[in-house]
Amino acid sequence: MQSFQTLKLLVIDDAPTFLFTIKSMLVKLGFLEVNVLTAKSAKLALDLASNKQFDVIICDFNFGTGMNGKQLFEEFKHLKLLTDESVFVLVTGDNSAATVRPIIELKPDEYLLKPFNAITLKQRLSMAIRRRHKLAGLYAAERLLDAEQGLQLCDEMAPFHPEYYFVIERFRGVFLTILQRHEQAKSVYQSTLAKKDLDWAKVGLANSLANLGQITEAEKIINQLLIASPNDTQVKTEAAYIKLKDSDIPAAISHLELASQIVPGNSERELIIVNLCLSVEDYAQALARYRLYLEINKDTYRNNDYSKLSLIRVILYQARFATNKAALLEEAKHHLRSVIGTENEAITHEIELIKAHISMELGFYRSAISLLKNLHNKECFQHFYATYHYAWLLNIMSVENEFNQAISWCSQNLGYESNQIIFASKVSMLEGLKSHNEDKKSWLKEQYLMVKNGDLDKVTLLETYLAINETAPLLKTVCLNIIKSLTYVWPRRYGVVQVKEIIQRCDNVVRQLYVEDELLTINYQEYYQSALDKCKGRVD
Repeated sequence: MQSFQTLKLLVIDDAPTFLFTIKSMLVKLGFLEVNVLTAKSAKLALDLASNKQFDVIICDFNFGTGMNGKQLFEEFKHLKLLTDESVFVLVTGDNSAATVRPIIELKPDEYLLKPFNAITLKQRLSMAIRRRHKLAGLYAAERLLDAEQGLQLCDEMAPFHPEYYFVIERFRGVFLTILQRHEQAKSVYQSTLAKKDLDWAKVGLANSLANLGQITEAEKIINQLLIASPNDTQVKTEAAYIKLKDSDIPAAISHLELASQIVPGNSERELIIVNLCLSVEDYAQALARYRLYLEINKDTYRNNDYSKLSLIRVILYQARFATNKAALLEEAKHHLRSVIGTENEAITHEIELIKAHISMELGFYRSAISLLKNLHNKECFQHFYATYHYAWLLNIMSVENEFNQAISWCSQNLGYESNQIIFASKVSMLEGLKSHNEDKKSWLKEQYLMVKNGDLDKVTLLETYLAINETAPLLKTVCLNIIKSLTYVWPRRYGVVQVKEIIQRCDNVVRQLYVEDELLTINYQEYYQSALDKCKGRVD
C-alpha cells in the first residue's frame, strides 16, 4: 500500500470549520498538507478533479443546495475522474435513517458519521485504500464489464488474499451473472453461505435461482429477507426482479415504489419504474415518475437533451389517452423547442420522430406518415427508447409491416446493461408492446371475419366498424365504410354531436390517406355530404 505521504486527497464540504478540522487531522496522520485540497461546493470539486488526479476523496453528503454527495459521486464516475484505486468516502453529521440508507445503498468505499476522531479516520481510510489497491484489477473488470478477465483475476487473487475472500467471491458471483452462467453463480453463493450468513449472498442466490427459472425457491429466500430486513432496498429491488422474471409487473412496480419511499432519489430505480409503467400502459404514472426522475437529476449530467426528449416522449404517450390532451401537446411542443437546433444528427432524427407523433395527434396524418417513412428508410435510431417510440407509433397507426421491423430494431438496440433489472425493464417494455399489438391484431381479425361473413344487420355492421375504428383509428378502409354506412343507418345510443364528431374524424383520415383520384372514382364527396345530411333535423 502507498504511504500516506504520497497520496493526494480532496475534501468536499460546505462547512469551512469542518474543512479546517479534517485537513489538520489528515496532516497529523501523515498526509502532506500540500497534497490535501479542499472544496466548498460540488462545482469547485469537479473543477479541481478535472485538473488533478486524487487518490482519496472525502465528501459530505449534504451541501444544502444543488447536488448532494451521492450525486457528486455519480458525477465523478460519469466524468471518469476516479481511478480503479481511488477511494471515495462519504461523510454525514446526520445519523437518521433517511440519510444513512441512501449512503449505504450507494456503496461508497467507506462512510463516516460526524463527529469522528483521528483513530477512526485512519483505520477506515487505511482499510479502504488497502482494499482498493489490492483489488484494483477486479474493480477495473467490473467497470469495464470484462467478466472473463474478472473471473481470471478472482482465481489468481484468491489464494494470496484470504483476508478478502468474501469480497472476491462477491465479485465472482457478479461476473458469472454477467456471463449468464447462473448455475455456477448459484454454487458460488451457496458455498459462501456455507461459510458465513451474508445477506448479499442470499440475494445473489435468489437472483441465480430466478434466472434458472426456479422462481418459487427464489421467492422463498427473498420473502425471508423481506421479513428480516424490511428496509433493505437491495432486497426489495431483487424482489422486484424476481417478479419481473415471473411476468408479474404490477408486483415488481410495488416493490420498487416501496424501495423509493424508504430511500428517495435513486435515479436508476425511478427510471425502472417509468419503464415498467410504460410496459403496462400506465402512462399517467410513468409521466409522474419521469418528472420526479428529472427533478432528482436537475443539477447532474443526466439533465441533458436526451432526458428532455424522453420527457417529451412520455408526455406524448400520456396525451394519447388523456382528457387534457391539448395541454399536454402544448407542453410537448414547448420542450421540443428547447432542443431544436442541435447539431447532433442522432437527436435530429429523434426530433423528427417527435414531430411525426405530434402531427398524428393533431390529425395531420399525411405529414406524420411522410416523416415516419423517411425515418424508416434511414434506419437511423441508435438507442432503445427512440426505437421503442417509433414502434409504439407504428402500432397506434396500424402500420404492421414496418412495426415488425421496428420491433426487430428494438431488440437489437436493447444493448447490455450492467444493472440487470434496468435491462429486464426494457425487455418488459418490448414484450408489453408486442403483446398489445398481437392482442389488437387478434381482435381485429375476429371483427373482420364477422364483417366478411355478411351475417350482420346494417346497424350492427356500422357499430362493428366503429369499434374497429376506436381500436385502430387510422385504417382508411374502415373510416370510408363508416362514412358510407352513415348515409343510410344510424348507430344505436349515439347522438347527433357524437355522429358529427365521428364523421369529421373519419373524413380527415379518408381525405389524407386516399389519393384524390380514388376519392373521385368512388364519388366520396357524395357519401360525405349524405352522411352530414342525415344529422340535419335529427334530435338527440
